[in-house]
Amino acid sequence: QVIRENPDGEAVVYKDRVITYREFDKLTKKLASAIQSRGIGREDYVSIIIPHDEYMPITAFGVVRAGAAYQPLDPTYPKERLNFMIKDCGAKLLIADRELRPLLDEYDGAVLYVDEIDALPDAPDFRAETGSSDALVIIYTSGTTGTPKGCVLENHNIVSFFHSHRRVMDLSKESRVACYASFGFDAGVRFRPLPAKS
Repeated sequence: QVIRENPDGEAVVYKDRVITYREFDKLTKKLASAIQSRGIGREDYVSIIIPHDEYMPITAFGVVRAGAAYQPLDPTYPKERLNFMIKDCGAKLLIADRELRPLLDEYDGAVLYVDEIDALPDAPDFRAETGSSDALVIIYTSGTTGTPKGCVLENHNIVSFFHSHRRVMDLSKESRVACYASFGFDAGVRFRPLPAKS
């Protein structure tokens, strides 16, 4: 709705880079279409390892727009932990910054580099078929008491969180929200455990 009402408004700002809602819509549609063309969709995971920049919301939203779930990987984590997490969730695709790709030296699956997103073919409007209990994002516990465990956030969890946040903080389309936490951290929503491998 906001894309139609305010296409030239600021959707994402990082340093001197400003992405409008129109640009955000175009980039995330391109990415979602490219993901779907690989046969990736509901309950599939796409891992993302990028710096803290304007592509954090673009890549995450592009994956979700495709109907899949994303796995945010914090590049400050030890290499062993990153390799464990991407393997454990069974990622079907890795979206990566080229300089950070070597951190996942045990992953040999498909890779899409962030600098390739802009050159992807334009995509038409589409809506992926998803349900309220479908996976949206998977985040791992710290592993301080043993092996890190994947916790899955579902679509309805984030919808509930956004409605509550908007009401409590009295947010409007003129509001600005700053992102300061790690890409791989979530602060207060209900998860379900990642199913055990058979």
